[in-house]
Amino acid sequence: MNAHLTDDAVAALPLHQGRAELLEEIMGAPALDDQPVVALPRRRPWLAPVAAAAVVAALAAGSAWWASGTGPDPEPAPPLAATPRTGMFRAVLDAPGWTLDGVYENPAQDTGEIGYRNGDATLKIDWYAASDYADRYESRRHVTDPPSDGTPTDVLGLPGSMWAYADDDHTVIRPVQDGHFLEIRASGLDEQAYLALLGGLRLVDADGFDAALPEGFVSNAERQSRIAGMLDEIARYADPLLPVGVSRASITSDQSDPYQLGAEVTSQVACAWVAQFADATRSGDPARAQEAVDVMTTTRQWPVLKQMSDRGDVPEWIWDMADQMAAGQVPLGWRPSCRG
Repeated sequence: MNAHLTDDAVAALPLHQGRAELLEEIMGAPALDDQPVVALPRRRPWLAPVAAAAVVAALAAGSAWWASGTGPDPEPAPPLAATPRTGMFRAVLDAPGWTLDGVYENPAQDTGEIGYRNGDATLKIDWYAASDYADRYESRRHVTDPPSDGTPTDVLGLPGSMWAYADDDHTVIRPVQDGHFLEIRASGLDEQAYLALLGGLRLVDADGFDAALPEGFVSNAERQSRIAGMLDEIARYADPLLPVGVSRASITSDQSDPYQLGAEVTSQVACAWVAQFADATRSGDPARAQEAVDVMTTTRQWPVLKQMSDRGDVPEWIWDMADQMAAGQVPLGWRPSCRG
């Protein structure tokens, strides 16, 4: 069952647990015990670390209207880095019985991951920029006690290092190639089965990555039309679709997973209206505030949010903000939640 977001959870969303989870993933250290436990807008469970790093990176990158909310104006966000479309640094799995479970890319951080599932067993393949290699490798050395360089393991033609978190939970780091490195982790498999599964990996460039996506996932060539289709569906209920000064062209995403794509598109639209409501409330403009409330009230009719509701908590987060606005309250923590 999806955990519903409380007001306090939304207020604390990106500032506490998300950062603690990210720190734990990057440094290999447990999250601090004194950090409050909050419910994040859930993507796929295995996607949580990357999603915590940039839940809505696209929102902050392309939208000047964030500055209109309450409080001091934030520093301008840097533009999203373009994910290279060349280079054989991504990997996909070709193995019987394994199906794609989800994809997440973060162009701003030059990272991404793809996950597979076979019954209760899971495989997650992450790619990272070369600059992160030393820190990631050092954190994995501490999987063992005392720290070690792991077990030498061939990974796609390069000498990698493998560590075991448990008898059925292993990870391997492949050295840098084409400016990136890979980490491949599987759970629910013993070491022999894990090593055999590594033999089913193959390196691909971005076009090969798109070609490996099954039906229902979004290729680079399809993405703009899918975004346009989502916006057209939302516009059937939200009139106007976006506040004055926010263009359809500003609603962007780099995601291939349909849930991740929907999460970024709907969050950007919703947050534009929350920003208008916050600004109108601050400046004493009841007409603009009511317009934002009226549009956000339609979010429970948006087809994309209905389709997403069984897979994650982003719809609940958006609907919770709509409820707070209808009650005359600027959603708690809206600015950091929307900025990621």
